Amino acid sequence: MRTHLRIAALAMVLIPSLALAETFPPKAERVLVLSDTDMVPTVYETGELGPLDAEHGDTLSIITSPSSDAPLVSPIKISNSNYGPPGALDLSPDGLYAFVAETFRQRPEGATRLDELPQGDTIRSVRLDGARPPVVDSVRIGTQPQAIAVSPSGDLIVAITVDPDRELAFVPLTDGRFGPVTNFGLDLEPATGSIPLKSTWVQWHPSGRYIAVNLVDRNQVAFYEVVRGQDATVSDILPWGNRVHTNKFPFVGRFSPDGRYYVTSDVQWGVDTDGFYGVREGILTTVRLANVGARGDAARHTVPHITLGGWGAETVAFSPDGRFLVTSNLRGTGKPEGSRDWTEQASLSLYELDRETGRLTLHGEWPISGVLPQGLAFDRGGRHVFVGVNRYRNENTSPGGAVEVWRISTEGRPSLVATQDRFRLPPGVHTIVGR
Repeated sequence: MRTHLRIAALAMVLIPSLALAETFPPKAERVLVLSDTDMVPTVYETGELGPLDAEHGDTLSIITSPSSDAPLVSPIKISNSNYGPPGALDLSPDGLYAFVAETFRQRPEGATRLDELPQGDTIRSVRLDGARPPVVDSVRIGTQPQAIAVSPSGDLIVAITVDPDRELAFVPLTDGRFGPVTNFGLDLEPATGSIPLKSTWVQWHPSGRYIAVNLVDRNQVAFYEVVRGQDATVSDILPWGNRVHTNKFPFVGRFSPDGRYYVTSDVQWGVDTDGFYGVREGILTTVRLANVGARGDAARHTVPHITLGGWGAETVAFSPDGRFLVTSNLRGTGKPEGSRDWTEQASLSLYELDRETGRLTLHGEWPISGVLPQGLAFDRGGRHVFVGVNRYRNENTSPGGAVEVWRISTEGRPSLVATQDRFRLPPGVHTIVGR
């Protein structure tokens, strides 16, 4: 058994919070993790923040060579928030820079409730090669960025914000530094529902030509072509094909690595459910995409398949080869004890994608002892899955978060198998990226 638990705990004690190790292997595999220490798991139900944590602060943790016998965990203190989907973090394709969105700023003195937190509007760039200070640039992107994504070429970042009529924001990237921000509205007709938030999620198509935007207020996903001028800045966004109707509240989504499909996790939330979150099942909607470059009537996206998803499946991730899809399911772990929907455990689900038909086959659901599992990342080989855990129950020490390591077994029917490896991190783990 590897000694990840012991090494990770030691690293958190010995490495200064604003300094990384002096050398990183340039091609080493890394898993990056955000932790928000203010928002306890029950905050969405009660509105109450957790007590001030004198030991931990908001943290970006860099796990280098996580699958080796000598992984390294390096923390950086950086403001971030668990509010919204697990999309506040991304990594440049060369692995040199991380980008962190600040949805809410740091809690003011005396603040005890979620509605007392000031709205954030900033993305920060973090250099990962040991430079000091690690934060090299920042840019005001728009109010409460819900999700950010770096283009496959690495020279452009997109964010979805809550600013009316200018929800999409694009920022050029050069060596980790930001260029001027360009904003666009989604140009949508008024929604018929009563959810004030238009969108929670944005993703780049693997071609780098298009983006997907999940429209939670109207249960749709829209695709846009990103038009760039000679200076590489974004000059326009154009609808690419038809908007696609998903099921209710398509919170997050992922493109398959080959770009043929886009899968949304429709969590079924809404003002017409008990407590807004009171539905115990979700739906996964598979969208078959038009061919890259298709225009007019040929740019037709269709839905070949839907399937039952997990309860509160806030995170989905494809394996690098596109064969498997994993979801982490909150279930009732964020409910106050005594609530009708409270559950002791959360879960993980494993699906297999038929790349010819777009059908997703469920291979099973496995319990996980952590509270609010958010954030998923596969290793480069696609054999292991890194699973974010907000915190654990009934710990004798101060509550902490973790990244658990699970593996995919393909002997017989594919399954998820828990390993004994985990990285202990500050509480409030909510977003993971790997490369």
